Amino acid sequence: MFPPEQTLAARNSLTAAMTVIAGAAFGCALAGLISDRNSVLISSYFFAVQDAPVLLLLGLFLAVLVTLLKRDVAKSAIGAIEPRRAMHFAWIAVAIGCCIIWAGSFLVYRNFGLSMDEFMAEFDAGIIATGKLVAAVAPDWRAYVPALQPIFRLELPDNAYWSSAYLPMNAAIRAVFVLFGAPALEGVVLAAIAIIALFGVARRLWPDRPDAAVVAIILLVCSSQFLITAMTPYAMTAHLALNMAWLWLFLRDTRAAHVLAAGVAFVACGLHQVVFHPLFAAPFVVSLLLARRWKLAAHYITVYGVIGLFWILYWTFVLRAVSVPVAQSADLGMLHFFAHVATLVDLSPAGFFFMGVNLLRFLAWQTPILIPLAVVGLLAGHEQNQNRTNLALAAGIALTLAAMLVLMPYQGHGWGYRYLHGFLGSLALIAAQGWIWVTGRGTQASRAPALAVLLSALGSLFVLLPWQAYQVHAFVNPYASAVAAIEHSGAEVVIVDPTDIWFGEDLVRNDPFLRTAPKVLSLPRLDETRLSELCRRGDVAIFDREDAQRLGMRIVQSQPDMVNQDRKLRTAARSLGCGRPVSVSRS
Repeated sequence: MFPPEQTLAARNSLTAAMTVIAGAAFGCALAGLISDRNSVLISSYFFAVQDAPVLLLLGLFLAVLVTLLKRDVAKSAIGAIEPRRAMHFAWIAVAIGCCIIWAGSFLVYRNFGLSMDEFMAEFDAGIIATGKLVAAVAPDWRAYVPALQPIFRLELPDNAYWSSAYLPMNAAIRAVFVLFGAPALEGVVLAAIAIIALFGVARRLWPDRPDAAVVAIILLVCSSQFLITAMTPYAMTAHLALNMAWLWLFLRDTRAAHVLAAGVAFVACGLHQVVFHPLFAAPFVVSLLLARRWKLAAHYITVYGVIGLFWILYWTFVLRAVSVPVAQSADLGMLHFFAHVATLVDLSPAGFFFMGVNLLRFLAWQTPILIPLAVVGLLAGHEQNQNRTNLALAAGIALTLAAMLVLMPYQGHGWGYRYLHGFLGSLALIAAQGWIWVTGRGTQASRAPALAVLLSALGSLFVLLPWQAYQVHAFVNPYASAVAAIEHSGAEVVIVDPTDIWFGEDLVRNDPFLRTAPKVLSLPRLDETRLSELCRRGDVAIFDREDAQRLGMRIVQSQPDMVNQDRKLRTAARSLGCGRPVSVSRS
């Protein structure tokens, strides 16, 4: 049992953290409410339209919790949770979370991949579900591949094959559910794995405090970012699930568990980008070195070296498997990887602005008490084993933020800050440690912290989640309706003119085997010769800003050079009598 003065100090740290975060949330919310709601930068738009009102509410809520904690009466307490009841709670949380995710996949997200990241996961899943890793492109469409898939496509020799530029394991997992006719179940299953693995990790860290495991689960399951991201095809829910599964196995510390952890690491590194999981695992491998566990550290260093090399060379292996010449397949090997990383590096001062906005968005999409409790968990360390785990979890978060600041400070689409999504379990565990120090080690816990967690959970599920789900649906719905209108146009070819349509080129989506009509192409990726050939092929429709506006899509001002080029192509199409309107109706 902790001395009363340590528990009191931890409680004071919690109120101080909530006070500081509440003040910061207020200030940033006011800045967001007066900022430009018409920005074409999606991070700035989300901050002004979606996050600023939530940050204002968050600041008010934390102020109420501070008052609650300061008025706490020491003799008011609740009994400890029995391990069996904690397990029952975990399964109830799994059931509730999975039901919300499954229903939201259809009611909130319309079972739709909004961004190109999401669509390309579905694109690759469709390929892998047929037993292939890349799709062959029919010869008469190869010249049109840049227009058929202008974003996030892996550029392969002569456009004979195509796939996304992402690694395949997230798509491979999704392909399993595609074969069963229920791709939305991917997020449900992965979210369940994340919850169960988080519970397992917490019980291993604190076997005598099952209430800490319950708190960790509450903080995760009530997060809008956790629930809504699981409704999408993003790889981030898989990252979270596999990170927690890896940690559960790592902490079991048996030979079989470490072998299984290597298998989990292989899948996690190949989900979509090789960098994310190693940033989570690296601090734990370093902790082995610090503990002088040389053999086990060598095992993990070797495992991650081999896994990293395999995934860096993955596309070389795939291209050789489909008989692409060695010289061409080698172009997608090690040099291609480092060249790609070099193109991502962004050292401009704007990166700090975007990272600040990302972190504010992350704060707005979590259970309100998560970050304050995590601050206490980091600052109030006493026991060596738990503190070592906390430091490793926090180091993974810090490494990821540093890497993203340099490589990808601009998030783009995402519900919360998705590059930290794989660390939601880490934050929940650090916060659970904070809970232990705030409540003490005795068989009874003060009622005020428990009430603060309960109010945070209820506020998240019944206020923030419905509000943010409505925001997500309002954002997704016009794009889903536009794609549906294109698919049901009845034309053989639909050309998307993205002029003045915000993220208009994201509407260009095709079956990976080009089996279905219409074929959808991006107008700016065509020239007059290709356009003329398309017009001679049959019925061609054009989707443009008038169609987008009728469907409620956001209209912005495009760059003048893009406008001029598209006008030139539209004039050429009209001269050929080509390009009827796409009939749309707002759903």
